[in-house]
This record gives sequence, structure tokens and C-alpha cells, in this order.
Amino acid sequence: MNDRHVADGSSRRPGPVGPADDATIISGAAGAEGQASTPPPAGRAAPTAEIGRLLESTMLGPYRLDEFVGGGGMGAVFRALDTTLDRTVAVKVLARRQSDDEETLRRFRNEAQSAARLDHENIGRVHAVGSEGDWHYIVFEFIEGTNIRDLVREEGPFDPARAIDVAIQVADALEHASEREIVHRDIKPSNIVITPAGRARIVDMGLARIHQVSGDADLTVSGMTLGTFDYISPEQARDPRAADVRSDLYSLGCTMFFMLVGRPPFAEGTMVQKLLQHQQAAPPVIDEIRPEVPRRLAAIVERLMEKDPLDRYQRPAVLVADLLACAEAEGYAIAVPRPTTMVVAPEAVVESRLPWLIPALALAVTVGLLWVRAASERRSGGPAATQDIAPAPAATQPPVSPAGSAPRRVATAAEFNAAVEGLTEDRVVELDCDGPMDVAAVEVAGRRLEIRAAAGRSPVLRLGGGPEGSGMRVRRGTLLVRGTGLHLADAAVMDEPRATRRSLVTVMAGRFECEGCVLRMPDGEPAAGEPRAAAFFNVTGPESVEAEISLTGVRAAGGADLFQVAAAGGGRVVLRWDGGAASTPGHLLALEGSRTSVTVECGFEDLVAACGAGLVVSRDAASLPLPARLVMQASGCRFVVTDPMRPFIECSGIATPAEYASAVTWQDRHGRYEGGGAFLRIDGAAERVEQAFGEAGLTLVHDPVVGSLPQPGTWPGWGL
Repeated sequence: MNDRHVADGSSRRPGPVGPADDATIISGAAGAEGQASTPPPAGRAAPTAEIGRLLESTMLGPYRLDEFVGGGGMGAVFRALDTTLDRTVAVKVLARRQSDDEETLRRFRNEAQSAARLDHENIGRVHAVGSEGDWHYIVFEFIEGTNIRDLVREEGPFDPARAIDVAIQVADALEHASEREIVHRDIKPSNIVITPAGRARIVDMGLARIHQVSGDADLTVSGMTLGTFDYISPEQARDPRAADVRSDLYSLGCTMFFMLVGRPPFAEGTMVQKLLQHQQAAPPVIDEIRPEVPRRLAAIVERLMEKDPLDRYQRPAVLVADLLACAEAEGYAIAVPRPTTMVVAPEAVVESRLPWLIPALALAVTVGLLWVRAASERRSGGPAATQDIAPAPAATQPPVSPAGSAPRRVATAAEFNAAVEGLTEDRVVELDCDGPMDVAAVEVAGRRLEIRAAAGRSPVLRLGGGPEGSGMRVRRGTLLVRGTGLHLADAAVMDEPRATRRSLVTVMAGRFECEGCVLRMPDGEPAAGEPRAAAFFNVTGPESVEAEISLTGVRAAGGADLFQVAAAGGGRVVLRWDGGAASTPGHLLALEGSRTSVTVECGFEDLVAACGAGLVVSRDAASLPLPARLVMQASGCRFVVTDPMRPFIECSGIATPAEYASAVTWQDRHGRYEGGGAFLRIDGAAERVEQAFGEAGLTLVHDPVVGSLPQPGTWPGWGL
């Protein structure tokens, strides 16, 4: 027999009603159909059960509260009859009197109205919000089904295919809510109801910020709900205002762990011990507990439960892509239709041309949808992994290190300088130290150099700028840096001529690769009217340039553009960034013109980039008349322009608007754009044109309000 549930309920249990182990609602079957009476006065701090006894069989507005079915984070829940539309609904009544707290009441109404705007098949819908006397209430859709907590308790853990199926539905719902700036803040097994048809429904959507019931097991601070401590994200426990969709994704990861294992990731200990484990401890490895769970699926759950939000999925839609790829690779059948937010581009690029310049200028700017293989697929190196941007030509690839060559271990700056100076062979240098080390500039010419942290070490290289203002320079060959902080020392740039292009890394030909590093440039602004002369990565050369820069799990902040490309002789530059964050008052990309064509191909995934001056600037001049050609492929990224007067893309110089626009191809999948002004501004020789978000078929998700920004001060090794 199927148990019956309301929109935020769990199966009914005999005996007195009380808080469940994770403070979910206990629901039941149909209630009495007796004559309703007027609701009694509201108590100031009445327990949930007392509210149930007071209000059962009374009327709140047009709703007859037929049966008290349980208590939850905000108050008492009733199975009720909407006498206006003659339908069964669930009514949640706030547990505390609100008339003396105008701020709480305002927040309650705003949250309820926001949640009512949600319309998704995997979200329990909000029908109405109202008040009667001193009682304030929310009216929900009544949902038949059993929540995940009770299903697992009754039937055991889910098989991997079922867990993927449910997780896809929940993630699709979270994507829908995120697009409307709503954060659930209390995703957990008892807040996900599975209907008899197999549909997953999230309940209490968008309402977890409301006042908390005294005595419930959910954690509260200053009257604000934080979530259940078995499933709460580390940042949400520290500060509920810091919660965003990535916090919901953390909780979904814990919920997936529960579905697959049958218990939360940190099931033992007191509330404080559990919270500390969420902050500090690595969760158990799922596929070691259940070997039948594929490593690929376990890796997805592990990524969801990363301690730092920057290391998780940045958008639910990207998680959906990984789950679908996992299901396909494992041969699992997904019972529900493909989620509504998942749009797969065909083999050819889907183009959307800008009609405002087509008749006169034959303008073509591509704004398409790109199906990018999931990041986990690339990391695992599986047979289905694909590269959407081809690697740099083989001529620029260096020879690999001799097999079995032992790394040179160093512990001091003098040892490091000696190990990397004047390389005549491929070499691996291992840093057996912690904290900062002041070293000379590094140069690689025709060789392969790998610099990495020794096991258990957290080194930081503070690099001198060298005679050309660059902390690291690759003339040919490859330079790899792993697990090591890179700072360009302040002293290295103070006395250099203003014309010097200061950079953390300069690549003239070859490849630079960085993994798991924190990068820092000195703060500082250029003089008024002057271009920014500093860059984290400067790709330059008087002749044709063939270069590749690949970043994985890298965070960068400081007073510099992220990438500058100044290849006067043309060429091809490949830029990749997979997972991480950037914060700069400058640009993500600063491109200069050339005498012959230069193409810059970018593949960015799961990146959060906050830029003060705009996302891309492309400039040319009479001496360098050809605008750089930009091919951008972004997936699951969050791009923020903090200056509301700046466009996301700016092209200026002596070319025509048509030439600039045809030089930019912008492909995006599940990206988010915040702040800034126009999407595209062209300031050419003849005229100035702006393209706003939402015009001419641009389907990019844009919010003029800037959300939370990366906080470099919290990054490991930042303050050293």
C-alpha cells in the first residue's frame, strides 16, 4: 500500500506526532470532514503539535484544515480542502506569531511569492500565501508518493540507475529554480517525494529561509533556517547568506550518497561533530562501500561534495550532462524524459545571426549551443572523451621526459634556482617545502620542465620578474606546474619601465600547463587612458605564434588581465580552463590586432570569472590592422562584469563593425552572465554599435544583479 504525502511530507507513522530525525514533515491519510470553525488566536511560540491541535478542523481563509499531518522546519502542515476550487491541498502554517516582526513577515511573503513563480514538473508547486488573524500560511500542491528517506528505509539503497534517474530530475529542478534566483537551502531525502509514476518532486522549494520552529532538529542561527546538518554545505553552516545553487548541489551530493549507501555521508556523532566533518573530513568512498557503483558515478558524487564551492559543479545543468553521460556509458536506461534544460546541439554549430547589421553589413556573430563532453569524462580519460578544440600543432609539442627519470627534490630557493637554470635536458623538480620561497625567474627553451609539490606539501613560488618582466617564460617546449602557488613578487614590478609587459607567465611558443594552483598578481591600476600592461598570461612574439595554455582547477586573482594575446605576426593560440575561479579589475581576455591573421580558441568549463573592466576587449591599430579572431566555447561558466557601464565584449580600432562582429564566434552551454552593460559593443572606424542581452535572438542567461564573488583571501596560500 502506498503511503500518502503532502508537498513536504513523509510517510505517516502511528503514535504521537513529533520531529523526525531530520525534521521533516510526517503526513497521513485523509482527515475528518467535520464542520470547520474559526481559527483560535496564534500562540507566540507554540510547538508544532500544539498548533496542530489548535487549528485542526478550522478555516484559514478559504482553506479547511481537515487534518494535522505533521511538523517541519517552519511550522505545522495540514491536509486541507480548497473550498473555492474544491481540491485537496497542503497548508503550512507558520509556527510563531509574525505580527511583531515585520522583517520576518516581509521575508516570508517575498519568499513565498518567489516560490510561486516556479513552474516545473519536478517541483511541488505553491498555490497561494495568506493570513488569517495572526496566522500566516502557505498553500502547496498536495503530492501523492513516498519520500526518499522512507523509500530507502523500507526498500534499501537505490541501484545506480535509479539514483541517476532521480538525481537528474532533481538537478533539472534546481536549474529551473536557479535561473529564477531561488535557492532551496534544505535539499535532503525527506524533501524529495517519489510519486507512484516514478517522478521526483522537490518540496518546500524556495521556502527554507523562513522562520524556524523551536525544538526541531534543523540548525538555526538568528531565526534563519540553515538546513539539516546531515546534508548542509560547509559555507551554508558558516553563513546562510553565502548559500547559492552550489550549496543545493552539495546537499544533493549528500542525498545521492544516501540513495546509494543507505545513510548520510557523516552519519555518526553529535550535531557539532557532523558539522565539523562537513567542514573538514573527506566523505567515505562510495564504490568501496558498494563495489557495484561505477567509479564514474562515485566521482560525480565526490565532486558534488567538495568542501569549496569553486570545486563543485557551478550549474545543475552541467551535473545533468555528466549524469546523462554516465548513464549512457554504463548502459543505464533513464525512465524519465530528457530534462527540459538539456539542449543538445547537432554536429554543426547552431548559428543565430544578428539582424540589426545583416542588411547593410552582412554581419554574422555566432551565438550557439555547444554540446561539450562532461568534465568528468575528460578527467577520467574514457574512450568517449572528445576535444572540441584541437591541440596545438605537433611542432610545438616538446619531447617527453625519459622514462623512470627521478625528480630533483629541492627545499630552498638556492636549490630551486640551480635546478631550473639553463636547462639542457627534460627535468622534474619537486618542491619539498611549505609556504613562500623567493626565487628567480624561470625560463624554458626547447625542453620540458615540470615543477610540482611533494606529497603533503603546499609550496608557493614568489617569482622575480626577470629582465623582461615575466616570472616564467616559455620560448619553446613545455612548462608544467602542479599543486604549487605562483605569485609575481611585488618587488619584481616596482622598478620596471612602464612600457614593460609584466606577466606571471609569458608563452612565445610551446605549452604551459597548470593544475591545482593559486595564482596571484600584485594589485594596481594603469594610469588613466593607458591600457593594462599586466597579465597573468601573456602570449606574444614578433613572428607567428603557436601556443597553448591549459589550466585545471586553477584560481587566479590580482591587478592584471587574465590573458593577453599580442601576436603581431599572427598564428594560433589555444586557451583552456577547466574548473576554478578568477577575480580581476581587468579583463578575462585582452586581444591585440596583428599584421596577419591570429586565431584565439578558448575552451572554458565550470569557470567563475569576475572581471571589472569586461570579459573581452579586442583592439587594433593602423600598425596592426587585423582584429584577432576569437572562438569561444564555454560550458557551465559564470561570467561576471562588476562595472555596470562596461560591456561583456568590446571591439575597437580602425576596422568596420562588420569586420569586428565576424571575428567573434561565441558558443555557450548553460552559462550565466551577471552585471555589466551590453553584451557586445563595437566602436569601429565609422560608427559605434551596441548589442544588448535578449536582442536579436541572443539566448544567454543574463542577470544585471551581481551575485557572490570569489574571495581570494580564503584561498590556500593566498596571504603567504
